[in-house]
Amino acid sequence: MWKAFLPEGEGFNRDHPIINVSGPQAVDISDIKLPPVMLVVGGFDVLQDWQKRYYEWLKKSGKEVYLVEYPNVCHAFYIIPELPESGQLIAQMKDFIHKVSSNVAPKWTNYNFC
Repeated sequence: MWKAFLPEGEGFNRDHPIINVSGPQAVDISDIKLPPVMLVVGGFDVLQDWQKRYYEWLKKSGKEVYLVEYPNVCHAFYIIPELPESGQLIAQMKDFIHKVSSNVAPKWTNYNFC
């Protein structure tokens, strides 16, 4: 899959910033305005080390980021509706989106449309 994203001639460099955005060749994003981030990590996810490094990079870059850990699940657990954690995550994401959007959305109750 990396070959589809990497520029021609790059080989399979795991630290290329297209593949490893928070790696040693990461772009400085400290001046870029980003919305708050909710980062979810499963305890049995084989990519959890990469995900946690990404979390730390976002924090060091001055971004508002929240780490949510589910210790007993695998990668992409949220697509398995039979898992209780799937429903829990959907509810957490909903709450997070409502909280974040309430900080930026206009307060329609302050407007008179009559």
